[in-house]
Amino acid sequence: MEGQDALDMSDASPTSSWEDGAVEHFDVASFGGDGYVVDDEEMSDVELGTGSPAAPSEASTQTPPPLRRRLAPVESSDVPEEVVRAVDAVIMGGGVERLREMVSEENGEVTHFIVDVLMITMGGVDGLDEGAGDGTSTSTEPSIMSSSRAAAIAVELMPYLPCGTEPSPRTRMACGLLATLSACTRNRTMCSASGLLAILLDSAEKLFVKMGQSRDWDGKPLVQCIQVLGGHSVSVKDLHSWLLLVKKALGTRWATPLTLALEKAVGCNEAKGPAVTFEFDGESSGLLAPGDSRWPFSNGFGFATWIYVESFSDSPNAAASTSGRSSRWAAAAAAFIHAGERAKDMPRLFSFLTADNDGVEAYFQGKFLVVESGTGKGKKAHLHFTYEFKPQCWYFIGLECTSKQGLLGMVESELRLYVDDKLHESCPFEFPRVLKPLAFCCIGTNPPPTITGLQRQCPLFAEMGPIYIFMEPIGPERMARLASRGGDALPSFSSGAGLPWKASCDHIREMSEDSYTLDIEIGGSLHLLYHPSLLNGRFCPDASPSGSTGTHRRPAEVIGMVHISCRVRPAESLWALACGGPMALLPLTVSNIEMDNLEPILGDVSLSLATSSLSVPIFRIISLAIQHPGNKQELCRTHGPELLSQVLQYLLETLSKLESGKKEILRDEELVAAIVSLCQSQINDPGLKAQLFSTLLLDLKMWSSCNYVLQKKLLSSLADMVFAESACMYDANALQMLLDGCRRCYWVTREGDSIDTFTLTGTERPLGKVNALVDELLVVIELLIGSASSTMASDDVRRLVGFVVDCPQPNQVTGFDTGSLAQHYMPLARKQRLSS
Repeated sequence: MEGQDALDMSDASPTSSWEDGAVEHFDVASFGGDGYVVDDEEMSDVELGTGSPAAPSEASTQTPPPLRRRLAPVESSDVPEEVVRAVDAVIMGGGVERLREMVSEENGEVTHFIVDVLMITMGGVDGLDEGAGDGTSTSTEPSIMSSSRAAAIAVELMPYLPCGTEPSPRTRMACGLLATLSACTRNRTMCSASGLLAILLDSAEKLFVKMGQSRDWDGKPLVQCIQVLGGHSVSVKDLHSWLLLVKKALGTRWATPLTLALEKAVGCNEAKGPAVTFEFDGESSGLLAPGDSRWPFSNGFGFATWIYVESFSDSPNAAASTSGRSSRWAAAAAAFIHAGERAKDMPRLFSFLTADNDGVEAYFQGKFLVVESGTGKGKKAHLHFTYEFKPQCWYFIGLECTSKQGLLGMVESELRLYVDDKLHESCPFEFPRVLKPLAFCCIGTNPPPTITGLQRQCPLFAEMGPIYIFMEPIGPERMARLASRGGDALPSFSSGAGLPWKASCDHIREMSEDSYTLDIEIGGSLHLLYHPSLLNGRFCPDASPSGSTGTHRRPAEVIGMVHISCRVRPAESLWALACGGPMALLPLTVSNIEMDNLEPILGDVSLSLATSSLSVPIFRIISLAIQHPGNKQELCRTHGPELLSQVLQYLLETLSKLESGKKEILRDEELVAAIVSLCQSQINDPGLKAQLFSTLLLDLKMWSSCNYVLQKKLLSSLADMVFAESACMYDANALQMLLDGCRRCYWVTREGDSIDTFTLTGTERPLGKVNALVDELLVVIELLIGSASSTMASDDVRRLVGFVVDCPQPNQVTGFDTGSLAQHYMPLARKQRLSS
């Protein structure tokens, strides 16, 4: 099949080295240290994806090196032969019982040797080394691990490692694994495919719950490993185990850190990228698209993709600033310094070249993107963009060049850079006038020396999503829509194209319709489209209109090794976890329920304290998760706003009873901020957003059971949001709800339907603080009236006048600005008098 694909490629495409019988090999020694080699037999089968070809092994024709050389450090005489053979036996498929026996003998030196050998075999780094830190540092060059099997053995052995004098073997093992997982996405993909997250959760349960060692050892590195790997990909089964572990750990100090780890996993930067990506290893990998019998970019070009750069091969002097924006002079100076220090490291984003090296290339110099054009005779033009990219962050990058025929026959060219969904920079650019055919169309690298024989290969160490190559610019509006659609969409231009016949909600239908319309608009300009989910063996078919319909078959060929990373985002697993999606997390905030009606009630004091401490991160998790269309639909289907209101009311009453004015269980800022973020999360659904505001933020009788500081924080947060959320507050009838809440909760002279919430704590009604809250509330009301339009202000002023007149104790509303009232009311009254 691959041979047939190769025959169908355009004649203008260059011949690859492997078509002539040459075979490329990995330098297996490069995956680890200088003093050891890892055999192909030691690598787990799951480390090679189904869409990623395996490099042929030379192990069958060569005598394997001695065992000590394969596993031991540089000074192999330091490691006992027994340790080397025991670890090797486990790597080859044996059980870990022998290693458990060795670490249980309380021989600290032998245990450290076991940790050393496991980390060397794993291909990771010692997390306690300088620069490794907590595993999230990008100061060191990331490296690809050698064996996820060794990582699984290390985690399985971790509960049995001693944890006495620090750095203990257990701490070294946890920190080393964290540094390895944080190094690059390839490591997380390998470990995720081998089921390491389930082993991590099992070891955490043994350490934090079963073995009673939660007080003897600081397990933060282990929790961070769970967070980093879960942020990359978490299955429904692993997510269920994660939540069960939180439930079992409620009696310990690890329930809150595990919940915070889940929150960070849901909202991490890696979860914002496409679900399926190309993995370029920075060594020799890339995609080589077929050439063309002509130059297809005579009217300009466009390029768009999603990218996660693992490393820029940066030097300390390369960056001109750390603010994300800088001047073009500073960017060019930084790139010049970087090029002078490390001229070899200019990883290519793409290369569109003729056989004479004329054309356009885009590459990174330091953290800045540079576009270079060549027009023959050694003449080249460079444009240094000023945007400073960060490593290990997802970006949507769009580049397009316009070429227009100006006055007096002059050609006017302009180059634009889009970052995410915004046009960052637009500037003049000398676009080459190329007359020769396109010979090399490379993604993630430039043409390798084996093909051109002219230059050194400069591959990119990054993850990339779908790759769009246009024959002409598509404009800022379409580029922004393409970025907003995301990298999961796979356009269909052939028999599968068409509007969705069924959608589960209006938002999903609108998204599908806009995606279909966008495909129609960009289809005529699309030259090539390569989607990572289509990679099969060493070829990725073209999904553009000409490729999908069979008009031209132009598959891209794999250069070196290109793996595919498939991940399940935490938000998607929450949707598939149970009925209600993220609402299934709410039982973790309730300590007890009434069996007759399933109403939440206050249970054991210690358990209530534990569940209450989880409420803030759980509310934040829900606010992040319901941005997923499926989770939002589950929220609406299960009457989420009403359910959230009931749980919040129970939580606030529980906090009031537990605190009793003596101890603050939750920080007021965190709780209010979590509820505010939950209410503001629905940008595309004004109706649901207004419903969340009315049930969670504007119901003062629910919040009035809290302490004074918490209520004051709520009212000040409402005042801060008035102008930004004026339309939503109007839809939620905020003014009337706040006036009614003030009358029922804050009047000094009580009425028949007043609520005395202070009886929950058994304290007297603090009248001074109540009047201070009324003053804060009147500020919110004044801002609401000030932000209202003239057509709505008339009704608002009437409501306010009635509120002031009905006040049984007028001194409570003396803080209201009567001048503001007159400013809004008098013009309206004059207008009504003239009309009558």
